[in-house]
Amino acid sequence: MHDTAPGTVIAVDGPAAAGKTTTSRALARAFSLDYLESGSAFRVIAFEALHRDVPVDDPGAIENLCDELFMAGDTGSVLASPRYTTQALRSPGVTTLVPVVARIPGVRRHVAALIHHWAARHPRCIIEGRDIGTALFPAARVKVYLTAIPAVRAHRRVRQEPGQTYETVLQDIQRRDHADMTRTVAPLTPARDAVVIDTSNLTAQQVIDRVTMFCRSQAVEQASTATHPPIQTPTNHTRHKTGESAT
Repeated sequence: MHDTAPGTVIAVDGPAAAGKTTTSRALARAFSLDYLESGSAFRVIAFEALHRDVPVDDPGAIENLCDELFMAGDTGSVLASPRYTTQALRSPGVTTLVPVVARIPGVRRHVAALIHHWAARHPRCIIEGRDIGTALFPAARVKVYLTAIPAVRAHRRVRQEPGQTYETVLQDIQRRDHADMTRTVAPLTPARDAVVIDTSNLTAQQVIDRVTMFCRSQAVEQASTATHPPIQTPTNHTRHKTGESAT
């Protein structure tokens, strides 16, 4: 798939709870970039499939659901809906279905088109996800891949979203890692030209500082005042720990 955004696109990829969202939000503020969490679209699809009793093992039914949800081709109208609260999109039921719908080729085509449509209207942007630097924007100006060992990521997720046991969260992360890394379409893997940062033993600020330095080395302009505030998506609630991810 070809890039459609002619300006500055920073791609941040990595597994769940590796620090993508915390880092992406900090970069958006520092460099006056519009921000998009690509995983929100997959979570919306999973949420609607769950609440409409659409079978996720029926690709045709899920693609029809996508047609209905995204017929306007506008990320704002879908992702900004008050129906999709953080709590709703991150419920255990929805989270379990996300990797199932995400591996359907037709779903990925819908979401990819949606993201490219958004990026074309936000030429200075940062987009986080699983395959932003490999499949969606292979010519992105800056590519970052954040990772951490599963045990560390599980502890972070439990702190961020209390209510589940560490063992349950660890199993969910390992299951999601396997699904993301072994899927046929756009598997989770670092882009060949991405800077890879293991955040296991780093604080949130240390990760932000390292990625900021890398962006500056790639001639991303520092902004003194933000001219384009980050886009508000359903999962745009501030988190203070390193290690969060939507997809």
